[in-house]
Amino acid sequence: MNHKLTLAHVERVAPLTDSILQVILTPEEYIDYDAGQYLQILLGEDAFSYSIANAPLGAHKYELHIRHSRDNPYAQTLLAEIKQQGAVTIRLPLGECDLSRIDPQKPILFIAGGTGFAPIKAMIEQLLATGETRLFELFWGARSQSDLYMDEKVQHWQTHVTQFQYFSLASETSKETLASLVLARHTQDINDWQIVISGPFDMVYSTRDLLVAHGALPENLFSDAFNFEIKS
Repeated sequence: MNHKLTLAHVERVAPLTDSILQVILTPEEYIDYDAGQYLQILLGEDAFSYSIANAPLGAHKYELHIRHSRDNPYAQTLLAEIKQQGAVTIRLPLGECDLSRIDPQKPILFIAGGTGFAPIKAMIEQLLATGETRLFELFWGARSQSDLYMDEKVQHWQTHVTQFQYFSLASETSKETLASLVLARHTQDINDWQIVISGPFDMVYSTRDLLVAHGALPENLFSDAFNFEIKS
């Protein structure tokens, strides 16, 4: 799927937490994508990459989850532009970690750190919309419980979808890691699952390395972050 450019109008900017914003973009020309892919917002010579947090189910909008803080000047510059101009140029679709790339029969473990939940949200929405019957699980971790900013939505999925299980982790109150939670639950059957990891690069790599060290097969692990890893 070749990427294209289009102008997108900013329909809504709403806080999800004190440091995470939900941004809804409505494009002048809708460009299709697969659940799990990302787009880039082009600003001058800079390109800001954000996962698309909604599945392509006909709304023809793009939902983004943008973390912002005063010590992140890049995000502050972008948000100022969004508020001032009301429209941005975007490029998509980008990324290779999406549902079309993984085995349609094997169950899926989703592992998300912070706003790494965004592309996984899109993938789970796609699974729910298509009546998926295989097992899938989400392990979502963040610094605090409040940073699990759509916890109620995920809890609702778990209540109403029998083949879905959800496990959360707030690192400020636990010494566990997402990888240790996964391994505790799947000590014997880790290789029966394909594993999608999304979040900060260091978290993705450390999770991948720990899972592989405990027997997970590298070919069963998927993340766009792997395409950016610096090889020594």
